[in-house]
Amino acid sequence: MVTGVAAARLYGIRGLPPDDRLHLLVPNERQVRGTALFVVIRTRRMPLPILREGLPLAPVARALVDAAVPLRQADTVRAMFADALQRGFCTPADLAAELAQVQRPYTALARSVLEEVSDGVRSTAEAWARRLVLRSGLPAPQWNVAVRRADGRLIGVADAWWEDVGLVWEIDSREWHLDPGAHDRDTRRQSGFAAEGIAVVHTRPSRLRTERAAVLDELARAHANAARSPRPRVRTELWRTDPRRPSGSSSVA
Repeated sequence: MVTGVAAARLYGIRGLPPDDRLHLLVPNERQVRGTALFVVIRTRRMPLPILREGLPLAPVARALVDAAVPLRQADTVRAMFADALQRGFCTPADLAAELAQVQRPYTALARSVLEEVSDGVRSTAEAWARRLVLRSGLPAPQWNVAVRRADGRLIGVADAWWEDVGLVWEIDSREWHLDPGAHDRDTRRQSGFAAEGIAVVHTRPSRLRTERAAVLDELARAHANAARSPRPRVRTELWRTDPRRPSGSSSVA
């Protein structure tokens, strides 16, 4: 069956690395040789195939992990994992189960990216932001949090949310979320946050790489200012883009 980048492409996953070869899973006992166009991956764990366009494909999580194994760039793995999770092709639990297999070598990078997405990160830029803030003296925020009014109506989904003070951090770029309607939704939710008295810090993705100290200073000052004001009376819950997954923790103040 087809696995790796070719299978992920047939599922419709975006953000994939360029690779025109077919990676094929075959039972370990089969004596099949690869060619310039076909890469043979022998395995003792042949999953049940999923048919797409008449071709047997490995399940999504298996295909993604197989695609990640030869990669050395974290951003490439982040892009394809994030797209698959944002659009409900699989869940962090699916990827974790695949990576937990004892016969999975060369998966350190995929495991590192999985730690990010399990924390709620759903884009490459958010992964940069998470790495930056974890190295600061600030408390760790939650990622992709649904912020609701006291009556339960959704205000918007914050890229990052500090529960202790009610502070939002927005990573301002349409391209990182791969959603053509993102700009309009960003404008509406920012107006909604302001109407509820929620402080918002806006950061362009490029500044996460080139102006780290300035970004951290802005966050620290915004967090300190928010701490001096009453926390907005809003409800929050972790946002799940996959309808199969229930919401995570929630709080009301």
